Amino acid sequence: MEKRNWSRNEFILVMNLYTKIPYGQFHASNPEVKKLAALLDRTPGAVAYKLVHFSGLDPYHKNRGLKGLANPGNNAIAIYNEFTQNWEDMLYESERLLAQYQNKSIVEMVLDANEYLSLQTELLENKKGINVDRIVKARINQSLFRKVIVGNYYHSCAICKLDIPNLLVASHILKWSTHEEHRLNPKNGICLCNTHDKSFELGYIGIKSDFKICISGQLTRIKEKETFISIFKRHENQILNLPDKYFPDIDFLSFHYNNTFKER
Repeated sequence: MEKRNWSRNEFILVMNLYTKIPYGQFHASNPEVKKLAALLDRTPGAVAYKLVHFSGLDPYHKNRGLKGLANPGNNAIAIYNEFTQNWEDMLYESERLLAQYQNKSIVEMVLDANEYLSLQTELLENKKGINVDRIVKARINQSLFRKVIVGNYYHSCAICKLDIPNLLVASHILKWSTHEEHRLNPKNGICLCNTHDKSFELGYIGIKSDFKICISGQLTRIKEKETFISIFKRHENQILNLPDKYFPDIDFLSFHYNNTFKER
């Protein structure tokens, strides 16, 4: 059989899968790898091979000495860099392509029933005349960001390990409203349960550059001490449960600690 070169679209779709599954699942027997291989008319082994190529470009794996497979190639390097430099457009483009390969609309493929209803409500209430495609893209990207972050943290809270999907949030380190350029950056996300997400957002929880969790002194005012201990105090100085790729950016954590965290 004549060897078929990998196209740009194929590299984009493999990178899409790379963002969604943990490093330990980059193998040919993974159902998600098999599914993508079938869509691309490739072998599962070939897709797994490309996933490992991308892992060799990941700064975290480079720092721990993993080189991935030798010579990932200019195309793989270019696509990896495009994603890291422009998450908003590339994440959306990769999901649009995935929907196209499956003969589906991106809306029906990405949004669940509640997200779809929320989108329809927003479109009906679009009094400012915002471009419809822009609204749809924003909603799609919000949903994708959540899936990437929650999957990256093994579907559990990085502080308390709660693993009920409906109670998990893709929490932003740098606020969505003020740091537009990092809205879709996986290094700006941490999977947290609802309680710890809101506490982190309001500054009652901080995370140091060594990933140690800090609890605000203001929380000692909680009257029910058992509640304070079980939800907050027991996690103080604990190391955040980290993913195996897209670690929280240390500079982002420092900014949050210095500007949002209520130490006392």
